[in-house]
Amino acid sequence: MSLCALGAGSLVPAHAAEPPVTIEVPVFEGGSGLTFYFHAAKAYEAARPDVGVDIYGDPRIADKIRVRILEGTYPEVTNASLNYWILIRSGEVLALDEYLDGPSWTGETTWRESFLPGSLDRYTQDGKTYGIPLQYAVHAVWYNRNMFEEHGWQKPTTWDEFYALCEQIKGKGIWPLAFQGRYPNYSQGLTDNAYYHLAGRERFYEQKFLVPGSFDNPEFVRALGLVQRTGANYFQPGSAGMSHTEAQMEFFLGHTAMILCGSWLKSEMQGKIPDGFRLGTFPLPIIAATKADPKALYTSAGYFFVLKGSRHPELGADFLRFMTSPQMAGDFARMRDIVVAVRGAMEGNLTDDMHELMRIVQGATTTFGQAPGEGYPEFDQFLEDARFQLLSGTPPQQVADFLEGNAEAVRSHTENPDAVTVRHVWKPVLLLGLLASAIIYWLWSTLRRMAQRRREKGAASVSSQNRVRLSWAGVVFFVGPAALCYTVIVIIPALKSFSWSLHRWDGLTEMTWVGLLHFRRLLFESDGFWIALSNNLFIMFVIPCFVLPLALFLAVCISRKLWGSRLFRIVFFFPNILGQVAASLLWMHLYHPQGGPVNAILTGLGLDFVGYAWLAQENLYWALVPMSIWAAA
Repeated sequence: MSLCALGAGSLVPAHAAEPPVTIEVPVFEGGSGLTFYFHAAKAYEAARPDVGVDIYGDPRIADKIRVRILEGTYPEVTNASLNYWILIRSGEVLALDEYLDGPSWTGETTWRESFLPGSLDRYTQDGKTYGIPLQYAVHAVWYNRNMFEEHGWQKPTTWDEFYALCEQIKGKGIWPLAFQGRYPNYSQGLTDNAYYHLAGRERFYEQKFLVPGSFDNPEFVRALGLVQRTGANYFQPGSAGMSHTEAQMEFFLGHTAMILCGSWLKSEMQGKIPDGFRLGTFPLPIIAATKADPKALYTSAGYFFVLKGSRHPELGADFLRFMTSPQMAGDFARMRDIVVAVRGAMEGNLTDDMHELMRIVQGATTTFGQAPGEGYPEFDQFLEDARFQLLSGTPPQQVADFLEGNAEAVRSHTENPDAVTVRHVWKPVLLLGLLASAIIYWLWSTLRRMAQRRREKGAASVSSQNRVRLSWAGVVFFVGPAALCYTVIVIIPALKSFSWSLHRWDGLTEMTWVGLLHFRRLLFESDGFWIALSNNLFIMFVIPCFVLPLALFLAVCISRKLWGSRLFRIVFFFPNILGQVAASLLWMHLYHPQGGPVNAILTGLGLDFVGYAWLAQENLYWALVPMSIWAAA
C-alpha cells in the first residue's frame, strides 16, 4: 500500500498550498530505540505534506515533559513515563473516542476495532479512552526450543505440569529458570496470573483497588506459595544478584532452560543472542480448576497520549492513527521483532522465534493486568517489599498479612491525607535526641568561644596590632564572588527544596501546604527512611573500619620494595586507567554468581559459595567493602 493511499485515510483534509504546520512528538528512548519513530514521522510527512513532525527522544524525557507541563507549553503527543491519571483528572489529556469511533487510517474498520481485545482498557474510564497502545507487553514463559526438542520435553499448561517439567529439567543437571533477581518485579506476572485464576476476575481487580480482605485470603496465600516454591526450587542459584540482562544472558547461553519475561525479551537482547538459538513461548501456568477464562492473557502495553493544551491536538491524534495503522505497526513489529497491539500487523513481520507468542496473543479471548484508573501509587513500594520478602523465604501468610496491613494504611492515607501511622517510636526518639544534643553542644561551644574572645578583647597583643586587615571593599572583591556562587548554587536551592518539603505536590498540579507532615511520616511511619539511614551509617562507619587499616597496609606494601610489589602495583592500579564505568563492569564480573572469579576462588578453598549472590539486596553492602578498599588504596 503506497503512502499516498495511506494518506487518503486522514480525517483532517490536506491543503498542500498552505505552509506546513509542525507537531511535536517527544518519545522515551529505551530498548525499542528511535529508528521506528523517525521512520514513522518521515512516512507521515510524505502522506501529509501539510504537516511536519518534530520527533525526538531521550531516556530522561519524562523530566523534560514534566517541566513543559508546568510551563503550560505542551507537545502534541508523548509516551513519557508520567502519572497520566493526574493529567486526565485535571483535563490535560485529550479523550480520543471521537477519533476511535471514526475510521482507521486504512478505512477498513473503526480505529477502535483495529486494536487487540483489551489493549485499550488500561486508560479507559467513565466511557472515555485516553491512551493509544503500540507495543504489546505479554508476560509469558520463554524456553530454549533446541533444548526442549533434544530432551523431548513438553510445554505445560497447569502448575502441576509445570512443576513436573521443572523436575525433568533438573534431572538432566540443568537449572529450569533464570531470573532477574535484582528486579523482583519480574515475578509479579507469575503472582498475578496465579491469583487471577484462583480467585477469578472480579476478586483480582478488587485487589488492585485494595478492597479489604483482598490480600489476606486463602487464594492469595496459595498464589504466593506457588511463586515461592518456584523460586526456592527452580531458580538458578545466585539469581538474586543478577540484573535483567545478566539473567537473560544466562538463558541465551543455555545455562537454564526457561526464563520469565515479557514480550520485549528478544528485542531487548538483539545483538547478544548466540547464532542458532531458537526461542519458544508458552503461557504462564494456571491451576486445573481455574475460576477464570483459561485463555485470558496477562498483558500491559506502551501507551501514547495526546495533550489537549498543545497547538494541534487533532493532528496529534491523526499522527497516532497513522502510526498504529497495520503497515506502520507492522514495520515496528518487524524492526524490533516484537508483538504489537494492532490487529493484522504481526503476520509476516515476525521471525520464527516469535510465532508461538503471536499465536498465543491471537488466541486470547480476554486480557487482564493493571486496573483502569489512578489506583494507589503509594502502595507500589509495599508490593516491591513483599516480592523481595517472598523470594527471600518469608512465609506466604506473613507476606499476605504485610500487604493487608499496608493496604489498610494506604486506604487510610487516601481518606485522611494528613494522618500519620506510627510504626517507629524509639528510633525517632533516639535520632531526635542525638540531633538535639548536637545542637546544644554546638550552641554551648559557640557561646563559650564568644565569651573567651570578649575576655581577650582588651588585651590585644603587638602581633595583633600589626596584623593586616582587609577593608570591606577588599572583602567584597575577594570573598563576594565565591559567596554569591555558593548562595546561588547551594543556599537558595536548599531553601527552595525545604520549602517544597512543606507542601504536598505531585510535580504536575498545584502545591498544597502540609507543614511538617512529610517529616513526621519519615520519622514515625516510613520503613524506607530507616533502611536508607542504616545503609548510610554502614557506609560511614563500618566500611572505614575495614578500608583504612587495609588500605594503609596495601599502600605500605606497594611503596616498599618487597618481592612482587611491582607486579602487584601494576595489577592493582591498572583498573584506574579504565575509568569508573569499566571498573564497575569489572567488579560486576568478579561478583557474578555463575562463574565469577570471587565465587570460584572461595569455592576452590572449600567454602560453600557456589552461586552466592554478592549483589543481592541482603549482601550488597558487605560486597562494597572490598570495592572500597581497592578504591582507597
